[in-house]
Amino acid sequence: MAFLRTFLGGMLFAVTLFVLTGTPAIADPIRIEHEQGTLELSAPAKRIATINWAFTETVIALGLDPVAVADPADYGVWVEEPALPDDFVDLGQRSSPNLEALRAAKPDLIIVIPDIGISYDKLSEIAPVLQLRMFDENRPAFETAREVFGKIAKATGREAEGQAYLAHVDAKLAEYGERTRTALGPDQQLNIIYFFDESTIGMFGDTSLPGSVMAAMNVPLAFDGEVNKWGFARGGLELIAPYAKQSVVYTNPVPDAILDKMFASPMWKFMDFTRNNRIYELPVVWMYGGVPSSLRFAKLLSESIENGPHQ
Repeated sequence: MAFLRTFLGGMLFAVTLFVLTGTPAIADPIRIEHEQGTLELSAPAKRIATINWAFTETVIALGLDPVAVADPADYGVWVEEPALPDDFVDLGQRSSPNLEALRAAKPDLIIVIPDIGISYDKLSEIAPVLQLRMFDENRPAFETAREVFGKIAKATGREAEGQAYLAHVDAKLAEYGERTRTALGPDQQLNIIYFFDESTIGMFGDTSLPGSVMAAMNVPLAFDGEVNKWGFARGGLELIAPYAKQSVVYTNPVPDAILDKMFASPMWKFMDFTRNNRIYELPVVWMYGGVPSSLRFAKLLSESIENGPHQ
């Protein structure tokens, strides 16, 4: 009888707690599919360490400040927005984060891509690891970015905030797409390029982040050649020659010395887009990022086309 009273008393406490709080006494674990199988968290993660800029910007967009960030100085150069928090641990290089610094940050979740120099098991000794792939050559990058965004929102207990953010992104992409098409005109497509040096360019294809975002914006992309797993092709100016009758948008950051030499080259000057003043400049935006970079790219693209050609 004493055992029965104890058992019934415990059951009554659990039922009372559920009635008063609207939640069970023990919350269900959070389960997320990732590159290493299924990650199980007993509670939403609050202290996040990010070893990829796409994850860093995603955590910030969800309303959390990461406690540890890899390559923060270069983040300011290549990503720029959303801005990093005032206080965090610098983990050093993305390819080989400092384990002592990572441990000192006391994260309850580490988010990484598969291709870094430290093993999953080593990182798992410090905290649970969510390993997410950002680029798959057979899948549009923006589609992958949205899926990654949702998984990080789930891991941090911010699914409602994540859904609201994605709905906002969808609405803004439609708006920016209409603005871009209106400013560009009905007969032009866009080449999105990057200058590696004074003789080498990268051209983004439809599986790249900018290319797949433009598809969501219903803005036509000119380049349809073969690309690498990041969605771009690399080569000399002969790469863009077949698409020279369309417009060009070049991305930043690029050193002035490279731009000056490229713009002075006879082949560049001969291109139809140069002779007919259809070159546009895009401010800094991370072309290999997540959903926040996708939104920033769409905004800056529409503004650049509306503001008119660079030259």
